[in-house]
Amino acid sequence: MNKKGFVRTLEAVIAVIIVFTIIVMLAPEKNRPEKETPEIIKQTLAFLLEQITSNEAYKACVKKSAAAPGECKAVCPPPADIDSFVKNNIPARYDYRCEICLSASTCSGPLPLGKSLYTDSKLIAADPPRVIRLIFWEK
Repeated sequence: MNKKGFVRTLEAVIAVIIVFTIIVMLAPEKNRPEKETPEIIKQTLAFLLEQITSNEAYKACVKKSAAAPGECKAVCPPPADIDSFVKNNIPARYDYRCEICLSASTCSGPLPLGKSLYTDSKLIAADPPRVIRLIFWEK
């Protein structure tokens, strides 16, 4: 057996292992996985949007909001007070925004930075169609 060839092969294998180890150690970490929406938020969003879209007073208010899209509080005052309905039915640790828009993008003020936002929306058939959107975040 040729001992010089064996030693050189062993050196090459060790060198490959060292280089591979260095690459793995210096490689950037994978991005953190996205936080999944908490189940209580999913259920609350589904419940609220279902109730709003099935209540005739709420739907009538949303359909009349073409001239002034924005937060529910400003668009639908009492007796069709969607904002109060949402406020009374959200989980305790969360804050929210309810908005009625004419497009898929947000139509009210800036959202909180540095927080995980949980959102859902429903399209209300009207002319033009409106989108009612609920956005939740932890306080």
